[in-house]
Order: sequence, then structure tokens, then C-alpha cells
Amino acid sequence: MDQTDLRNEILVDLYKAYFLSESNPNLKKLAEEQGWEKTLFWNLVERMKSEGLIENAAMGGFYRITARGVIHAEETGIAPVELVNTNQNARTKILLGLARVYEEQGSLYTVQNSTLYGEAAIGPIQATANLLVLRALGYAEGSGNAGSKLTLRGLEAVEEYRKNTSVVDEFETISTMSPQPRGRALQKLIAKVVNRHGWDQNEGVKTSNEEMDVIVFREREYYLLESKWEKDPIEASVIRELFGKLGNRIDVRGIVASMSGFTEGAVKQVHDYTGQRIILLFGSEDVKSLVYGKATFDELLNAKYKALVTKRMVEFS
Repeated sequence: MDQTDLRNEILVDLYKAYFLSESNPNLKKLAEEQGWEKTLFWNLVERMKSEGLIENAAMGGFYRITARGVIHAEETGIAPVELVNTNQNARTKILLGLARVYEEQGSLYTVQNSTLYGEAAIGPIQATANLLVLRALGYAEGSGNAGSKLTLRGLEAVEEYRKNTSVVDEFETISTMSPQPRGRALQKLIAKVVNRHGWDQNEGVKTSNEEMDVIVFREREYYLLESKWEKDPIEASVIRELFGKLGNRIDVRGIVASMSGFTEGAVKQVHDYTGQRIILLFGSEDVKSLVYGKATFDELLNAKYKALVTKRMVEFS
């Protein structure tokens, strides 16, 4: 077993124990049972401690995962999916419960932890662990005897969650529209999401002989955005039309988002234009990643741009 596998196994064991058990694992005993090389194992444990992923729980080799370790295990996908979903759902319900009291009764009002556990709809051990994670992350704080309050950071997290939820609801509504208005509505929604990721946008930018639907920009980086939600994959003609529009602008790149994908001809057309103008393609999974918060606009943009410029590969999913 290499260091990465060993590291992940330690984190997963501590993750499961933190949420499902009343006791902390004994890593010394675990290492002996598995026959792991001692020096390698304990060097790795010390490195994980220095990274803030785990911490000592008691003398004799007992350890527990930290809040940072919890988030790391969840975001990297190494923790059990069902358990992760339950925990994330529980933390959301706890935060929403704290936010409701905050908004209805004021910032000084304390919510009993038992009430929060009831809203989370899970057992007390798992609920307590998730509340402790929220406290360690600065979203909640202890108050009074077995009570909790929402922090300003927690309020910001709730507001962000509500914004993301509204985007998802809007996306679901758009999916029921007919093709033409659906594509235009999707374009506005993508622009809204991109704006929340730190990019500005101008909608309905016009010239004397054409209408430019949406331009997203940050500092000197500009992209003309076009979105399609049709039955069939997008043809090369759409790429050629966009290329013509880009030709009337100085240093403006293009983005085409399509929920129905792209034909081979469309992909080839993007490839052929690479030496003249950059056009990036966003497929249905790319769009859903933006809408459901699985990836930021910058992450997707950077990956596509790098693949096109360095490898001349047109990537979309």
C-alpha cells in the first residue's frame, strides 16, 4: 500500500468513527493489525497532523479527524457516499434551523442542541458530530447550557445556499420550456451563475448590425456567451456564426453552451478556428456542474482553455 492509499484509509476510518461511534480509533492498534511499517506509518500520521486533518484524542495512539479533515474527505470523494450525503444534509438542516431562529428572534437567541438534532433527523452521535464540525468551521457557536447560535459566517453560508437553491429551481423550471425560449433563459441563468463567481456581465450588448446576447468579462478578459437547449447536437453553423461575431471585436473569445452536445463537425470547426479565435464548448454536464455548484466557472474555463491551447483538444462534457 502506497502513502496515498494509507493516508486515505486512515482518514476514512477516522471519518466513519467520528460520525458513527462514541469512541475514537486507536491508530497504534490499527497499524499493528494491518502490519504497516512503523516509521512510514507514524511519519505519515505526523504529516497529517501538521496539515490539520487529524489530531490526538487521547494518550496511547487514539486519534480523531478534524473539521478540516472531514471536509477534505468529503470533497476528495474518499468517504462513503451515503454517509457523506447524510452528514451534508444534516449540517444544512442545522444551519437552516439556526438561521430561522436568527431571523425570527434575533442574533442573541439560543437554540437548544436537542432541537437542532431533531431537525437533522439523525441520531444524537451523528448530529452532535456535525454540529461540532459547524462550530469548528465558524458557522455556529456554543451558547448557554447545551445551546447554539448562528455566526455571521454561518449566516453568509445560509444566504449562499439559498442563492444556489434558487438557481437550481430556476434551472429545473427552464428545462420544461420549449426550445427557443429555453436556450435564451439558460443563457441568462449561466450569466447569473458566472456573475456570482466573480465575473461581470453585459446582457443585450448591441452594435449597428447585430445583437450580442451576453458578454462575460473580468478585467481585460472577455467572452461572448451563447447558450442552446435544443433536441439535437449543435451543428458547425452555430460555431461559424459565433466566429463571425467575434471577428468584429478585439480580443474577445467565445463560449457556446449546449445541453444537447455538439456534432463532430462543430468540434472540428472549433479546432480549425483555434489559430484565429478561442471558442470553448460547455456540454450539459459542464452546465450542470455550474448550476449545482460542483465546479466554478474558473475551474471549467481554465481546464478547457489549457486543453485547447496546449494540446489543441476541444474538451466538453
